[in-house]
Amino acid sequence: MSYARLRDMEEKSTIYPLRIALSFLASAAALSLVAVLVYVKEDMPKQTYIAALSTIINAVAAYHYYEMIKVRTNEKVAIDTEWKMGALRHSDWAVTMPLLILKLYALINNPEQDLLLQSVDLSALLACIMVLLGAYVRLGLDEMASWDTMSDYERLLGPICYLLSWAILVLLLIDLCRTYSGVDNTAMVYAFFLVWPCYGITACLAAWARSGRDSISYPKNIGLIKDVVYSGLDVFSKAVFAWYTSSAAFGVSVLGSR
Repeated sequence: MSYARLRDMEEKSTIYPLRIALSFLASAAALSLVAVLVYVKEDMPKQTYIAALSTIINAVAAYHYYEMIKVRTNEKVAIDTEWKMGALRHSDWAVTMPLLILKLYALINNPEQDLLLQSVDLSALLACIMVLLGAYVRLGLDEMASWDTMSDYERLLGPICYLLSWAILVLLLIDLCRTYSGVDNTAMVYAFFLVWPCYGITACLAAWARSGRDSISYPKNIGLIKDVVYSGLDVFSKAVFAWYTSSAAFGVSVLGSR
């Protein structure tokens, strides 16, 4: 991609962390795909399934980062631009979050554990709903930045969507922590899903930072900070997690994997 078209380098600065995230995610997808082929050859269906999920998760995320880089390259930080970035992020998460749930439960395979959410399938579905609730506030209500001009219905619905999204996240984390409790060598796995609240915290802080500001423009620093924070979270929870689970196919231990 040529940088000759880039204008206002300060606004374009987060292209670099976005490109780094894309590289990590794409390489993790490729590694996981090779792991799938190795496990298929060795007739190991469980490991094949986990590696296949890793491939899909990282490939989907990499595609969305490629599209986000195009948005950042061609457009300045503005309301419309940040709406596009938010739409790409939430469409990524709506697909990858349920798959991460399936991957985490497949990794531990503890069918005797009673879940508050009753089943793994329901947990995956609720993970998607959790993302869609946040997407409504971000995309449908513009992070509630126009509070003074919002209808009473929107003022009520926005916080309710956030609260429901957080409630689902808490239930998902409780079930995952209970499932992984008492199992050896899971310290790193805890880290891969205990970072999830950081996504919600970032979204809430961005909405709070925009409150009371001019709702017809988007603060540049908020948009760029979100680029960096979300890129780091996605790389850790998806790419690094894929390396952790796929490295065994090559007889290598990454971060204590086995």
